Amino acid sequence: MRNFFALCLLFSTLLFACESPKNRDALHRDNTIVIGITSDFDSLLELNAASSDALHVIEEMLFLTLNEIDANLHFQPRLATTWQVSEDGKEIEFKLRDDVFWSDGVPTTAEDVLFTYQLAANPETNYAARSRFAQVERAVVTDRFSIRFYLKSAYPDALFDLQIPILPKHLLQDVPPAEIQQTAFNRKPVGNGPYVLKSWHANDRVIFEANQQYYNSPPAVKHIVFRIIPDEATLAASLLTGEIDILPYVAASKISQLSSDPNLNLITYPDRGYHFLAFNLKRPLLQEPAVRAAAARAVNRREIIETLLAGHGQAISGPIMPYFAVYDSSAPIKQFDLQAAQSLLARAGWRDSDGDGFVEKNGATLSFSMKTNADNQLRSDVLAMLQQQFKKAGIRTTIELVEWGKLVEDVMQNRDFDTVLLSWKTGFTVDPSQVWHSDAIENGFNLGSFRNAEVDSLLDAARAEMDENKAKALWQRFQRRVQASHPYIFLYMQDNMAMINRRVENIEMDVRGYLCDIERWQINSSPKN
Repeated sequence: MRNFFALCLLFSTLLFACESPKNRDALHRDNTIVIGITSDFDSLLELNAASSDALHVIEEMLFLTLNEIDANLHFQPRLATTWQVSEDGKEIEFKLRDDVFWSDGVPTTAEDVLFTYQLAANPETNYAARSRFAQVERAVVTDRFSIRFYLKSAYPDALFDLQIPILPKHLLQDVPPAEIQQTAFNRKPVGNGPYVLKSWHANDRVIFEANQQYYNSPPAVKHIVFRIIPDEATLAASLLTGEIDILPYVAASKISQLSSDPNLNLITYPDRGYHFLAFNLKRPLLQEPAVRAAAARAVNRREIIETLLAGHGQAISGPIMPYFAVYDSSAPIKQFDLQAAQSLLARAGWRDSDGDGFVEKNGATLSFSMKTNADNQLRSDVLAMLQQQFKKAGIRTTIELVEWGKLVEDVMQNRDFDTVLLSWKTGFTVDPSQVWHSDAIENGFNLGSFRNAEVDSLLDAARAEMDENKAKALWQRFQRRVQASHPYIFLYMQDNMAMINRRVENIEMDVRGYLCDIERWQINSSPKN
């Protein structure tokens, strides 16, 4: 299970392009479950995937981690049968199963685990979550199915950090780390999980097939198909007609329509993400603290949550979510205060001198663009509402809706944006370094180029602190320091709502995600629809 964050991207494969509509329909009827999503995957390699859906597939369907987290958030065996932590907490040895094979028939061994760690920790690989291995001094294979990790110092999240999906050494060892981002494996992975990739047709559908060599016996459902349909109305219609079986993320505006269908079930499950508007601090205008502070006070989160989420969400104050023990419950959420926003701007010299409703300074209007992905209707609606809220404060904004792959290129690679509306999905351990540490500007998800020496120091110290009370104090200082700097406008976290066709049985969704129980899914042989 990954440490902290995630986004989304795209691809293709020839195999499915050759399938006729007739064969596609037959595939749906033949022991297949179809899941509807709005964006294509970017990569099926953990080391460069940014899509939250892709990362979920990687961890739950394609590759095994050493251990896994159950519904109660306790560690359970997966690739490793047992693990032993030394008395001083600085050594962890894993004993692996000896009956796990890659889908090409090669055994999975401790050499694969060592290879994966070394590849992920190599700076040339440019793995955005490389910081999870900062406390690992070295790893040593002790026998064919055993590996020991030596830590620089004991720290509480070591087992979480070592939970990376294991990769096949025999297929990737000859790829230079600097070229791993472009390897064909990203689109044609060989895994050891319950499913294998069958075919991939870019921006249309991705088909997975039950892994017949899976150690825990192949799943009962032979095929899992992800249908990519950018339009949420079309997705909802496809669910009603039975072309799609599962919508893991349903807009609040669609719940009433879909809930009236007797063939559908509603499942509500916690989301581990938060939504935000990030400022690009390389833009001179947005480097001005008063501008960012005023924009934060101009946002009416309650209006967004009640209107666009139908109340299924809560406002947030900063970069650590309320379900973590180190959350600073005393940190105030920046409440909507239009007068305060206007006052902040006026004191900084921004005034509406020409009476057009927007403030200016030195002849320039206070204006910035807001960018997000066009296939997400909720985000588009949020930007439209933010635009009106900012206008009341005298701030002019423009909205840029772009295709997902273009958004990732603009934001992640080129940092070409003024502000961007996105969400980060957290893991089960507190490690915001990948977003907030200055090291993550070049090698991580520090999209806005936020740089603060005190924040860097707090991140490093809090992650290493073994005393829970001391760690909590450090994390709370971190939260307040970030909040005071206004690098983001922290918006809300929401509940996920999924609609499921009743033909799908034994399905559960929880804080781990919508695929966490996929090995147990079954199909009702006598569906009602």
